Amino acid sequence: MKNDELTGQLKIARMGAEGGGSTVYGKHTDGTWTFWREGTSMAFDADDNEITRHWSTDPTPNLLDALPNRWWRLYTTYVHPDFVAQLRQAFEQYRDQPGWDASRFDPTFRRS
Repeated sequence: MKNDELTGQLKIARMGAEGGGSTVYGKHTDGTWTFWREGTSMAFDADDNEITRHWSTDPTPNLLDALPNRWWRLYTTYVHPDFVAQLRQAFEQYRDQPGWDASRFDPTFRRS
């Protein structure tokens, strides 16, 4: 697997929900992975004007720590092929928990 030549980062997964979404990125340097998430969210200001916020998380060496809270309930639109097995295994842990909603997960991990 190869990092982007300009940024050194690799798109790991993209997930979304109404009003925003996030992309998990990874960077492989000297045999070590670092993961973080960047995204946008929509909100309204004090005058009810729609605003879009851009944000990113701090890097972490653990992919699962870089995922959003309750990530298994978001719409997954992309997973890098090299990370499908790891995310599927983590997803299987959540499948039988209360609040599970199978309609919010695409088990084929559509790729775009």
